[in-house]
Amino acid sequence: MVRLLALGDQFTQHNDGLARLRAAYGAARGHTSAQILVSACLEAVQAIEAQPMHASVAVTEAAVRIKQLAYLTGQAVRHLAEAKALLGARASESDPALRAEEVDRQIQLARQLTALAPAAAVESAAAVAAEIHRHRPSASTEADGLTPAERTALQATARGHVVIGRSQAGEYTHSRDSTVHIDTLRALEGKGLIAFEPACAPPAFDGGPPQDRIRLTLNGALSVAAFLGHGPHTPVRSAPTARPARPTAAPARAR
Repeated sequence: MVRLLALGDQFTQHNDGLARLRAAYGAARGHTSAQILVSACLEAVQAIEAQPMHASVAVTEAAVRIKQLAYLTGQAVRHLAEAKALLGARASESDPALRAEEVDRQIQLARQLTALAPAAAVESAAAVAAEIHRHRPSASTEADGLTPAERTALQATARGHVVIGRSQAGEYTHSRDSTVHIDTLRALEGKGLIAFEPACAPPAFDGGPPQDRIRLTLNGALSVAAFLGHGPHTPVRSAPTARPARPTAAPARAR
């Protein structure tokens, strides 16, 4: 489970880089990290399939979900390779403006393919965890000392959904699908379960400053792995469809 949570974190860092870095850096670094992620996905599939438990439908679907991520990330590798090739082409070979537009389009297509990957990795981890707990019931997680708000914040962090921005009014948190308060994050930081990565997340608006990414520490990942699959949880979302990206109109600048 921790391997799957780590995979989600890798995808979050990858997506942040594509969204935050300028095209030349985003294409080059993104191409390398996407290749690494394909291998990481396949290793995670092997880890799921090696679990000493009955191959239930839930576990099989968890492995399939990660296989889909490997395929989609492989498609992202191709888009980023095309962006790199365009950036390396001689100026005389194409119109600079059209080439820059096509580079941005290729990077945007790559971003779309891995945008849901962190959440998918967490859902797979939850499915595996639920099956493990079903066969090997463990003690209640109430003993971990975490409040419901802290568990919610940790799961949102694992999904790559939590950032901290700043304005004249001070710090503010943003979480995509749940309410996470700054006081909760500070409490988790004090427990050594999360870390603040300054200026690693893309800005909230064009031209704005980068935001701080909230990430799980190793202890945080172990904590999430301990309570995943216990009791009610967020319904599993549909896994991303494993299809090549279809060309679209030139996207707006990344936020």
